[in-house]
Amino acid sequence: MAEAYGRQCCMEGMKAYFLKASELNEKFIQARRIGREASVINGLVKPTCLIIDEIGRCTFDGPSTSMFFDLIDRRYEKEGPKCMIFTSNKQPMEWSAFFKGEDDLKAALDRMFDEAKIITFKGSSYRGQKREVLAVEAGKAGEKTN
Repeated sequence: MAEAYGRQCCMEGMKAYFLKASELNEKFIQARRIGREASVINGLVKPTCLIIDEIGRCTFDGPSTSMFFDLIDRRYEKEGPKCMIFTSNKQPMEWSAFFKGEDDLKAALDRMFDEAKIITFKGSSYRGQKREVLAVEAGKAGEKTN
């Protein structure tokens, strides 16, 4: 659903950027290694729609959590359209296990949920609908089967 929203933004002439939380974390780590934190954050502030998928699949260290807050804060204060979409199978109250820097995370969550629309999916996943289940029964050693 998040990807479809981002695609629709593009079809409407807006820019959307999709990345997994693990990719964002790696961008932050690499940016710190080469001293390009501001440049990376600026690049992520620009798109109209920023989609961060799978929050809770990796752990952000303290400095990366601080950069996450800076990104959220800059997008929150940004003029004009500024959509942020986060996907996770974890409730936001559980995110502190994946962000080291509790104050920065709390401040980011405060901005993220200021004017949020939350969609919770319940029920069966659409994944696996095309799977084929095969059953194999093994006989005893030396036993003949027809």
